[in-house]
Amino acid sequence: MRLGILLSCAAVLAACGGAPARSGTAHPTPSASATADACSAPAPGPPTGDINAAFATALAFAPDGRLFYAERGGTVRVWQQGAAHVFAHVNTVTSERGGGYSERGLLGLAVSPTFAADRLVYALYSDPDYTHQHVIRWRDCAGAGTDANVVVTLPSGGDCCHKGGRLAFGPDRKLYVTLGDEHAAAAAQNTADERGKVLRYNPDGSIPADNPFGDGNPVWAFGFRNPFGIAFSTSGQLAITNNGPTGDDGSPSTGYDTVYANVVRAGGYEWPRCYGYGHTLAAPSCGAGQHGPDWSSESSTVVPTGAAFVDASGPARFAGHLVVCTYDRGMLILSAGSPHASAAAGPSGCRLDVEQGPDHALYFSDDSTIHRMA
Repeated sequence: MRLGILLSCAAVLAACGGAPARSGTAHPTPSASATADACSAPAPGPPTGDINAAFATALAFAPDGRLFYAERGGTVRVWQQGAAHVFAHVNTVTSERGGGYSERGLLGLAVSPTFAADRLVYALYSDPDYTHQHVIRWRDCAGAGTDANVVVTLPSGGDCCHKGGRLAFGPDRKLYVTLGDEHAAAAAQNTADERGKVLRYNPDGSIPADNPFGDGNPVWAFGFRNPFGIAFSTSGQLAITNNGPTGDDGSPSTGYDTVYANVVRAGGYEWPRCYGYGHTLAAPSCGAGQHGPDWSSESSTVVPTGAAFVDASGPARFAGHLVVCTYDRGMLILSAGSPHASAAAGPSGCRLDVEQGPDHALYFSDDSTIHRMA
């Protein structure tokens, strides 16, 4: 299903063709400079209330407590000294050629797990050429992005939708990237193709030697339509939210939105073998190695976006739960269950992304605001 990013629908373009070229060329990490003291962040600390933001697709906290956030139009901002400041800007597009509906833009954001030493901030954005997406990183110098460097280039395709585009660092200090199927459903089950996948990279953009599908292959898990949320728990559990086909084809019986609460190495997931494009909700056997969702929307549409594991120090209502933003219904609070999790309704303002701050509060975004809930 489309992410509902506030633009009217245009006719769907043709699906992408063959497998795109590999990415993953190493780029040197900027060395620490003699001006490190000059680049120290002023007045660290998270916001103490709600802040205005223009469609904040992604939120990320630095260890010093500052909040970085990505606005879909191309601006990365940082909250410091009690106000929002421009950190960096990328040249991106948020509509198709001629102004049609699109899911492009500045979509993902992550802070280096070794930020205290390297001060690196990462983002993913759509190239105005309409055929690529890039992972770019900057060095933070007192709240300004410097030393911009593209470390990964991925396919974006000529179609409007299914771009994925989220970033997260795992406890292994590797960079995980979600990429949608670009309306080429068969690509999601092809482990030689980056589309419809969770991808894993070294922080410099090179591909780890211990990835599951061979040397030079960034694929970590496969079988996703449009994975638009990613989160790690403190124990290393990886959650992915996935947008199903319900909203596109007008037939609720052929698909659903899903949350996978524990995506595993080399895991094969359902799209498109188990639902959608003619399969009913009573899906045929998916075969060995196909993992079902921990939660699904069944015959309804929720449009899941960002996700976060809330630890025991978080607000009581959310502590110990996986929380998921959805564009149509606000926050879902998932509780473990057998065989599937249950979901309770949370704040309606959780439409785009959610993070737990260093002050233990929850921060979540909608079209115009980043909300804080202690």
